[in-house]
Amino acid sequence: MKKIHRRRFLAITSLSSVVGGIIAPNLSLAETGSESINIEPTKAQEAWMKLKYGMFLHFGPNTINKVGWGDGKFPPEKFMFENLNTDQWAQTASDAGMKYAVLTTKHHDGFCLWPSRYTEYSVKNSKNKKDVVGAFVESFRKKGMKVGFYYSLWDMNFPDYEKDKLYAEYMRNQVAELLRNYGEITQIWFDGAWDKDFPTRQWQYDPEWEKNPGSGLKHGERWEWESLYNEIHRLQPSCIVQNNSSSDRLGQVRYFPVDARTAEHFDFIMNEKIIQPVIDPVFTTPKGEKVYLPLEYCTSLSPQWFWTGEQFLLHPSVETIAGWYNTARKHSANFLLNVGPNDKGVIPDYHVTYLIAAAKKLGI
Repeated sequence: MKKIHRRRFLAITSLSSVVGGIIAPNLSLAETGSESINIEPTKAQEAWMKLKYGMFLHFGPNTINKVGWGDGKFPPEKFMFENLNTDQWAQTASDAGMKYAVLTTKHHDGFCLWPSRYTEYSVKNSKNKKDVVGAFVESFRKKGMKVGFYYSLWDMNFPDYEKDKLYAEYMRNQVAELLRNYGEITQIWFDGAWDKDFPTRQWQYDPEWEKNPGSGLKHGERWEWESLYNEIHRLQPSCIVQNNSSSDRLGQVRYFPVDARTAEHFDFIMNEKIIQPVIDPVFTTPKGEKVYLPLEYCTSLSPQWFWTGEQFLLHPSVETIAGWYNTARKHSANFLLNVGPNDKGVIPDYHVTYLIAAAKKLGI
């Protein structure tokens, strides 16, 4: 990648951050000054950045229950989609100009969409025992797209979840299972870290915790995060690892190591303030090393991440979808747009209509 002066980079992104008269400050954890940016993305990061536009797919027991979050008590035998059509998902993504897709392999409820050998709470105990992860991978690869996995660190079902060492081993085993059994995986999108990281066990972050050694704030120790990260790269060195920083810390790093950052939602308002994303991709690790961490925006076409069957829905317009895409591109960021399949196992027609119209408007 061509080197670019830091001030030039920040000037470009600052100009592109003007939306509705609001200028997003370009925050950074790296040093500022007149130095040139000589930190370049890795080959794996470059390949991932070239994908640009992807489909986020939240699908699972929550789809049947029509809820945003489950509780880990959904009976596996009730997980059944007679008309599940992952080919339709892939066709929709392809028609929308997308180049990759990320599926919720395990959400906070702990239910696994693949027949994991490490838990009974999975599709192997569903009515038809269909490997949804396998079907997803096959369908999207047939369309020439890359595939990635969402995996929740938080798990409401695992009986020994509070036994950190045991649960960390469980996670490593499951992630290894996913990486060994489904071919090349372009990224793993982790979520739910706040449950063991934050003293409140809620997703909202309080910077005051950092100032108080007794606050109970953790930085991935309970997840054995570094070991998990290293295991992923041992199995698939080019897999991009992310750890969602949540909607109140867009583009920030929850902790190191990671390979890319998340910005969950555009124009997010919290406590009467606009949450601005960190744009600058150069960060300094606790060891003093500078690293390049590309950004990925994500948001949803529906009010919840999962399809919840609302009777009334105010859908994002074609112009809004195109605007999200253009904002991401101006910030040299990827855009992962969530499209929750419905309880029939297909992406609703209304989503398809807007996605294809947005692709036409964008010329992609």
